Amino acid sequence: MPQITNELIYKILKHLQTGQAEIKSVLAEHTRQMIKIREDINDLRGDDLRYESVQAQMMNRLERIESRLNLTDA
Repeated sequence: MPQITNELIYKILKHLQTGQAEIKSVLAEHTRQMIKIREDINDLRGDDLRYESVQAQMMNRLERIESRLNLTDA
């Protein structure tokens, strides 16, 4: 059985520290990507709201035109 020395413990801790730093780096990159995805989703939601607003305006105009021309469904 190998002897456990301070040097061996130090090497193991350094190895663990390096691995942890790599994990933190990957996590930071994933976080940045998630933020970009959230921004894209919010942009799409804004587009949908704008389209719904335009559609509502068109429906209002169409209803006014129908009422001015006395068009009704029989």
